[in-house]
Amino acid sequence: MAHNATINKTFSATIEDRDGWVCVVWPESVSFFGSTKSVKVKGTMNGVAFQTAFMPWGDGTQFLPVSKKLLKAMKKQPGDTIEVHLEEQL
Repeated sequence: MAHNATINKTFSATIEDRDGWVCVVWPESVSFFGSTKSVKVKGTMNGVAFQTAFMPWGDGTQFLPVSKKLLKAMKKQPGDTIEVHLEEQL
């Protein structure tokens, strides 16, 4: 997939607190992006805009970090399920 590619993918995920990272995991991310490396994306989480990257765990899966600022804006916390909409791969 080319950089700055428009993507339109929505999935639901539970916010997790894993090894000190507050994040969401999308099991299809590696097959969707065709990479286990870091993949920069932007979109929305529960309607709140974000720009970050799917980060590799090192076990062949990836996670999407959720910042404290984003949690506060969404009024969500680990354990809550959110809707993630990916708009663009950067």
